[in-house]
Amino acid sequence: MAKESKEKEKEKKEKKRADIKKRYKTEKQPKIPQKIPTEYTFSHAVEEEKAEAPVAKDVISSRAKTAVLILLVCLLSVIIATGWNYIAPDKLINSIQKGLSGKNGDDFPTSISGTKISGGNFQYSAGYLTYVSDTSLICLNKSAGKVVDRPISFSQPALKISGDNILTYNINGKGYQVDSVGETKVKNELDNPIIQGDIASNGTHGFITTEEGYLSKLSVFTSSNKQIFAYYFSDYYATSMTLNQSGTQAAVATVSSNNGDFKSVIYILDFSKEEPVATVDLGESLIYSCEFMDNGSVAAIGDNQAVVIKSNYSDVEKYSYDGLTLTSFAFDRSLGGVISLSPSSDGGNCHIVYINKNGALEKITDTQYRILSIDLYGGRIAALCDGGITAFFTSGGNEIGTSDSGLDAQSLTMYSENSVYVLGITEIREISAP
Repeated sequence: MAKESKEKEKEKKEKKRADIKKRYKTEKQPKIPQKIPTEYTFSHAVEEEKAEAPVAKDVISSRAKTAVLILLVCLLSVIIATGWNYIAPDKLINSIQKGLSGKNGDDFPTSISGTKISGGNFQYSAGYLTYVSDTSLICLNKSAGKVVDRPISFSQPALKISGDNILTYNINGKGYQVDSVGETKVKNELDNPIIQGDIASNGTHGFITTEEGYLSKLSVFTSSNKQIFAYYFSDYYATSMTLNQSGTQAAVATVSSNNGDFKSVIYILDFSKEEPVATVDLGESLIYSCEFMDNGSVAAIGDNQAVVIKSNYSDVEKYSYDGLTLTSFAFDRSLGGVISLSPSSDGGNCHIVYINKNGALEKITDTQYRILSIDLYGGRIAALCDGGITAFFTSGGNEIGTSDSGLDAQSLTMYSENSVYVLGITEIREISAP
């Protein structure tokens, strides 16, 4: 028994030694690197530093998300710093609305909305024909589709457009609103009746109003409707005003009585200064309208003369009508002004006078027409004439020809060098040069 027990113990020891040797031999074998799945590997410069075991997929995903987030933050920071004007909410809304505004209309002619539209409230700007009637503000695309159709409750509405901004206000009333294609940005009332208003391309808007204790007042507001400037007129009555396109200055035409005759002075006001930077005496004249040109000069149309005040506000170019009667006029900020003058009491045989934005007289063209409305675009001039025709001219004074406008035509606005929109009593028509 003792012998058998010793033999069994010996077998156990030998088996244990064999197991140890076997395990030792196995542990000395070289390790075979595990293959890393391609979705977990790095590329190029760090490839030789691959981990010998797969990296958890959710860890890489988290790192990727963090990297993308950092890149987005950096990108937005750059955009905001250099071009917020292009991604600000109102711009985005306007852009989206424009993108959706491609809906087709039934083309021109198209019926007007409302019952009454004045010639000054019918304008082409920024790719749209815009008009304001006694009931509605309307913007039409090139196929006469309504891009904007908003109610207006002004008894005597007036319209001004600059860039994407549309200003409508109530003459002799207190209400006004600022619109874009995308939305109504501002809707407000002033304390006193409005004489005239204007808007800059950056949304700055201003008004001349009556004011108790003074003859007139100029009030200027930012695009967000915060008042930034006011000027009170005690010696002259303001008749017209215009803002430069940066919204930093205004030119205000004023008038007073001088021995029974009108005397006009134009004030140039900088919103960073309390006092006018210039006052320009235009003598015995009544200024109907004035406009800042894009070169900083100011053009003005009066009852007996047209004037261009150069950007230094000391040099003034004047063109006297010499007894002729003004029948129509139009401004273009990049070109200048054009006027039609008649030598006869019935307004016939009009002369077309084109004065550029520097004050130089470009051309006087004699015509056989009684001109009711006039406009300029690029190198062309269009004149709506009595008898239902539109005459087209080069800026050099050569007549291109005439097209039928309809006997009820009241006003026109050019949208290309060869084409105009014509306002009739009940419809708007599209007319092209022959």
